[in-house]
Amino acid sequence: MQKGIKFRIYPNKEQQNIIHQILGCCRLIYNKGLAMRNEAYEKGDKVGYSQTSAMLTGLKKSDDFAFFKVVDSIALQQSLRDLDRGFVNFFQKRASHPTFKSKHNRHQSYRTINQGDNIRIAGKYLKLPKLGYVKARQSMEIEKIHA
Repeated sequence: MQKGIKFRIYPNKEQQNIIHQILGCCRLIYNKGLAMRNEAYEKGDKVGYSQTSAMLTGLKKSDDFAFFKVVDSIALQQSLRDLDRGFVNFFQKRASHPTFKSKHNRHQSYRTINQGDNIRIAGKYLKLPKLGYVKARQSMEIEKIHA
């Protein structure tokens, strides 16, 4: 059985800036992937997760998008997975067509995966990828985050 545990984090100014960069990059990747899939759909082609992931790899290699190297790469991949899940739900008539993300939306979030113990709890701190140790409070006491 898996449990969900909520963490309330209290980042410092530097960590807040990194979080805003990650949110912006995830939003950009999501919107580029959505535009790519919409364009392909109008032409009659099919584009899936693997093609959008290849687009992300190409963008990371270009000099115009060098800022992608600063943010958490797993979060970027997760935003493409979320887009793919949105299309699966749309085609199975469980949801409406995915829409572009906006920075003016109140609900800003990103997801990452605990890979190689890169997310862990150390006392009153939570270690997150690219952020380091962030002061946090948790809804339930646990010792270790499992993958």
